[in-house]
Amino acid sequence: MKRTEMDNIVENMAEYICDHICQKPKEITDAEKLEDYCAEECDIGSHICNILNQYNKINDFEDSELYKIMTKHRNIVLCKECQHRAHCNDGEFEWCRLGAGLDGNLREGEGCSRGIKVSESDT
Repeated sequence: MKRTEMDNIVENMAEYICDHICQKPKEITDAEKLEDYCAEECDIGSHICNILNQYNKINDFEDSELYKIMTKHRNIVLCKECQHRAHCNDGEFEWCRLGAGLDGNLREGEGCSRGIKVSESDT
């Protein structure tokens, strides 16, 4: 599995805690016993896993709010790409020719789910 920047950050945090905050090295002077404690009894490993699991859950794109919005609006055709867009000869006004389309002049970024996208060869 590819390491992320978050892996590096959490690893550095854990090293700092173990090297500068943890009191066990003062209590357990035998290196082998300290190593056993760190491997078997210390909770820092489970905390690291919880942090990384939460980070991965938050950053799971398919579970994100953005993905949900994109899925909901995937059939939207922007007016500037739509076959039903009409404009006056001087290009000052653009409107939707659909009876149930957008009313008034079309603005940048507007679109609807009733539009039909102009093929790339026609643009």
